Amino acid sequence: MLVDAFLELLNLWVLVAALVGIISGIIIGAIPGLGPTMAIALLIPVTFSMQPIPAIILLLGVYQGAIFGGSISAVLLNVPGTPSSAATAIDGFAMARRGEGGRALRFALYASVVGNIFSCLVLMALAEPLARFALDFGPAEMAMLMLFALLVIVLFGGGSKLDALIMVLVGACAGVVGLDPISGTPRFTFGSFAFENGFQLIPVLIGLFAMSEVLLQAFDREALVGDVKVPPLKSSVVRFVELWRMRMTLFLSSLIGTFVGILPGIGSTVPAFMSYSLARSRSADPDTFGRGAPEGVAAPEAANNAVTGGALVPTLALGIPGDAVTAVILGAFMLHGLAPGPFLFRDHGLEVYAIFEALLLSSIPTAILGLLFFRVAIHVTRIQPRHLLPAITILAIFGAFSVNNSLFDVWVMLGAGVLGCLLRRSNFPLPPLLIGLILGAPFEQSLRQALLTSGGGYGIFVGSPITIGLVALTVLSLAISLFFNLRKPRI
Repeated sequence: MLVDAFLELLNLWVLVAALVGIISGIIIGAIPGLGPTMAIALLIPVTFSMQPIPAIILLLGVYQGAIFGGSISAVLLNVPGTPSSAATAIDGFAMARRGEGGRALRFALYASVVGNIFSCLVLMALAEPLARFALDFGPAEMAMLMLFALLVIVLFGGGSKLDALIMVLVGACAGVVGLDPISGTPRFTFGSFAFENGFQLIPVLIGLFAMSEVLLQAFDREALVGDVKVPPLKSSVVRFVELWRMRMTLFLSSLIGTFVGILPGIGSTVPAFMSYSLARSRSADPDTFGRGAPEGVAAPEAANNAVTGGALVPTLALGIPGDAVTAVILGAFMLHGLAPGPFLFRDHGLEVYAIFEALLLSSIPTAILGLLFFRVAIHVTRIQPRHLLPAITILAIFGAFSVNNSLFDVWVMLGAGVLGCLLRRSNFPLPPLLIGLILGAPFEQSLRQALLTSGGGYGIFVGSPITIGLVALTVLSLAISLFFNLRKPRI
């Protein structure tokens, strides 16, 4: 299987897709205000005419490149290109101010490669066994699993738990619009035939992440970057012995990023700061952190790049997205006939392992292109996102229309854009809404199927070792969240 999958990667279009994805991702990640979620949402319609393997590799290349690209503006301008790069900016910009921007970027690049390789190996090791285990899941097990995933998003996603709960419920409510999955009767369609298919995922996510950004930038009078003076980028070398000295930091940061990334909805920002704090606590000279410590750059970059592989584990094995970006990628898999979940490896094992190997091997061009891109990065970071708004708007409209060749989807996209803009201005998180939309309908269907099977009895939800384990995890998560809330100092 592994050899056959590798042979699939020797296709010219696969190599072109990987390179285009990585280059595009680095550029998009380096521009403050843009990000991998918006970029992938816009590119999904572009992949309609592509074969599944190059299409998914293109999108994952953007994901991988953008996470590293965010460190470029974080180091050079102290303006994180992606939220997860905020931890990198603490020591990266301090190094840049004393003329070591080149060293900081190299530490970030090499740590990114280490984190990516580690998480890809974990992904290849865990995804298929987890999918095989999930084959034993019935409706009750799937309902409890999705309930646990939604709860984790609310409790540990960061920010206000009430805001996250509201967003999950809004997404779940939007997911039930259309035909009832059990009886086939229309629900919340207001007598309109167009609503019977429900809200399609691609138009909604394009609106939430791309069109909302356009609206925010259009009404924002302040430049994100402006005429910030970029410190000189001197040529510098990072020796292997320097990386070897921080091997435990890189390993622990990659470990944190991978396994926190597996938890649904948490994303890459939390593990980046967790790794930074751990590296500081383990350092022999913690006072250097915040003043330009190389480990303060390497630790968060290894962690946030390791999230890419970790977040794909539940996405591919269970059909439960690990974060907002993998929620978008999940939509791309489904559009190309690769339905994530327990049957993915059985029905499309060749394609899946080709994608895994491409993710692993893409570390090589990422390192090469990253080294070549440092000089160009100074100019890229000065691009104002508002200059790209007309192109983003056109791509968003054509992308929404091309899903079903329907103007209704365009209106859905525009409506989602307005809603996303209002929610973001009110500091409501969008990832819980998107994941609620994805999991809401399957959760309802599994819940109702389980109740129909049991004749309305709730004992089915504690009737097997798997459901009992999931109930225990749910209760444990609630207890941990309550414990940390009680330990917070009262103001």
